[in-house]
Amino acid sequence: MRTRQALSAPRAPKKVVGFHGCHIDVALRILEGEEFQQSINDYDWLGSGVYFWEYAPDRALEWAQARFGENAAVVEATLALDNCVNLLDTTHFEHLEGAYSQVVEAFRRDQVRLPLNLRGRHALDKIVLDTYCKDLAKIAGKPVDSVRGCFPEGDPVFPGSKVLRYTHIQIAVLNHERCISNLKLVHFK
Repeated sequence: MRTRQALSAPRAPKKVVGFHGCHIDVALRILEGEEFQQSINDYDWLGSGVYFWEYAPDRALEWAQARFGENAAVVEATLALDNCVNLLDTTHFEHLEGAYSQVVEAFRRDQVRLPLNLRGRHALDKIVLDTYCKDLAKIAGKPVDSVRGCFPEGDPVFPGSKVLRYTHIQIAVLNHERCISNLKLVHFK
């Protein structure tokens, strides 16, 4: 496994701007210094982490409004991606297959039903990525700070299009102290 290369800077941008959709009360507490809370839901396709839309404030707002209505807010942040599992390149795919096999074997051994990715829930992806990030951190000798991936989502923008309405690049930040800076509330006109 090319672990040191897999987490090296050329595999992902060094810094990006991310947008975190949330309830306005949460946004204000974060801006006052409260730590972000990692998401550990079964729909968290990039594993456990604090989720951001890369360069997509409108998509973050749409997501927050669907959940919080008039109390929706968006926090902008600079994200450092130094130790990033960048799923927009193929370097991790073979090893993700290995992590999947490891998860399948553990569930088989424990005689527990393997979770599936169903109806917007990404329980299997979450477990495999969490397993991979833990293994990679042990082998590389440094923590995985974030996971970055492209999520094709929604209907075609126009008939026959491969461009989907809600496709986005999402980042799950595992190490918020190291990766998240320059916080501010986004104001929409």
